[in-house]
Amino acid sequence: MYYSSGNYEAFAHPAKPEGIENKSAYLIGTGLAGLSAACYLVRDAQMDGSRVHLFERDAEPGGACDGWDYPQIGFTMRGEREMDNPFEVMWDLFRSIPSIEDESMSVLDYYYQLNKRDPNYSLCRATLNQGEDANLENKFNLSDKACLEIMTLFFHTRKPA
Repeated sequence: MYYSSGNYEAFAHPAKPEGIENKSAYLIGTGLAGLSAACYLVRDAQMDGSRVHLFERDAEPGGACDGWDYPQIGFTMRGEREMDNPFEVMWDLFRSIPSIEDESMSVLDYYYQLNKRDPNYSLCRATLNQGEDANLENKFNLSDKACLEIMTLFFHTRKPA
């Protein structure tokens, strides 16, 4: 699918490619790119989902969108994604995937309603006085000691040392 200045082509369903029933796809990685490719193959190329094969080298799927409790390290998350204004392609994809939370909604509908009920965003990265913008212009100027303390906190486990 391609977007062409918001015209109707962005919402038209593509014709089924000739011979798609006899083709398979083998995707390396289960991060955003691999999962998105699989979804587009099923939705737009109309490939049977059983013919889409995903391979992952890590023990858990998700690429950089993971969040795990590593026994010796603690809770970690390598990446995070926000549904910001330039993510029209992701919105398009999410509108066609059913939500596992509420089967009457798409993932996009559920995400949208969640953000309306419980907004979760901030334009500042450091605060003072219980939420007042610290106006640091993204320059925290932390000492080496402060950086080490933050890393120690980040890698802290639930168990006492």
